[in-house]
Amino acid sequence: MKKIIFIVTLFFSFAILAQTDELKTLDRTYNLSSAPSQKDIDKVKVALASLDGMLSNLSPEQKNKYNFYKGIQPLMEVFVIAINNPTDKTAIINSLAYNKLIITAEYFNKVLDFEKNIVKKEHTSDIVKDIVPLIKPLVLQKAYTLNSSSKFKDASDYFYLAYLLDKNDGSNLENAAILSVQSEDYKKAEKLYEEFLNSDYLTNGIVYYAVSKANEKEETFPSSKARLNAINIGTHEKPRDEKVILKKPSIYKMYATLVENNGNVEKAKKIYNEAKEFNNDDLELLTNEANLYYNSNDLVTYSKLIKELVEKDPNNATLQFKIGYLSIAEDGKLVEEINKNLDNRTKYDELVLKRKNSFIRALPYFEKAYNLEPTNADYKNALKSTYNVLDMKEKADKL
Repeated sequence: MKKIIFIVTLFFSFAILAQTDELKTLDRTYNLSSAPSQKDIDKVKVALASLDGMLSNLSPEQKNKYNFYKGIQPLMEVFVIAINNPTDKTAIINSLAYNKLIITAEYFNKVLDFEKNIVKKEHTSDIVKDIVPLIKPLVLQKAYTLNSSSKFKDASDYFYLAYLLDKNDGSNLENAAILSVQSEDYKKAEKLYEEFLNSDYLTNGIVYYAVSKANEKEETFPSSKARLNAINIGTHEKPRDEKVILKKPSIYKMYATLVENNGNVEKAKKIYNEAKEFNNDDLELLTNEANLYYNSNDLVTYSKLIKELVEKDPNNATLQFKIGYLSIAEDGKLVEEINKNLDNRTKYDELVLKRKNSFIRALPYFEKAYNLEPTNADYKNALKSTYNVLDMKEKADKL
């Protein structure tokens, strides 16, 4: 195994004036041929703890150095196991505690964000070229193992951790979002889908495909270089690229559904409008939007949206039935009013006519729905009731 560079402290001071010296001691590194002792690990913890109270006195560069070592700290125990038992992958993977490595990801991203805007990048190379390539594959292996065991919530956490360690690989964010839905953690899923929608990966990412010669199945690769290597050694063929942005309509649709499911109706309306900009012909999306307005008791907007849907899909029996049902949605209340006005002939006749007219409006839609799906009991019963209300008993009897 490649030698792992550990950062250990040899001494520390609690005085604010000594903060520069403390950072210098954290900078003392050595190539380990054996694992650091618990004493070494404890020294790092103590040095960082003493710096926790001095952050306001650190320069931006010093704070960046502090953030780097804060990210290193949770990895030290993992590296101890890796050095002592380099062939025991199970032990190494089991040592990857999510609640610890999420701290590593948090502080490493602070370093990368800071050094992105400066010329001298002190730790970016250590993180991107040395540490992440070592840790990320292990995190992903744990994620896939958890997924195979149907532990979807934990698998989602580890895929998200892999994404935070390497935001250039947005496929792990997508996996985390999908699995959070599968685990029925819809609040978390909403946040992850929102993050995925706003990610650079969705906008500019590319999925690299090639067909395996061994099983003739298409497989994905993390980069064009990795795919080219597979093609050059003869294991794969038929490469193709696919822009991730093509997924945007389906991602928007899922996001809108999650927002609605989580009870934020006004936000869901906004998201559905945005989603339609990417695919205004997605009947499932448009139906979900219409149902949102129905469940919000906005029958005017619901009716408008359903009619637009019917124009796009005139042979959809469900949509035809829904429009018909809209016409008689207030029938229960009308019947109550009719029964209350049995002694008021004028009002009674007015209400009876109003009810009859509502069924006249519903009739062509119920007939269309029934003709499209004559075996559907709901459509048949609705049409039969409509015939009876309209005194079309001969047609009702034939049903």
